[in-house]
Amino acid sequence: MSIEFAFWTVNMIVSAISVIVLSGLLLVYSHNFRTIKSTFSVGLVLFAVLFLVQNIAAIALYVSMATAEYGLGVAMPMLALNLAELTGFGVLFWISWQ
Repeated sequence: MSIEFAFWTVNMIVSAISVIVLSGLLLVYSHNFRTIKSTFSVGLVLFAVLFLVQNIAAIALYVSMATAEYGLGVAMPMLALNLAELTGFGVLFWISWQ
């Protein structure tokens, strides 16, 4: 296994974890919408759904990029962005859960 493929695999794993965190956020926001029924809650549900779709699409894209052997020049910056995104989602989940 090449180092490039390893970085793409880590990107896929980070995106999969983001999907799990976003699914949790979607559950919290959906529950809040059912109880509060505010337009702000609708925006939060839409936020979670759109990022969920983006991360699912990213996983599929990373599979094709890994097999096309895109180099570290693409995989490493994507990993940095994915980790930053996951950190943000994690903080948002932690705050929303309380």
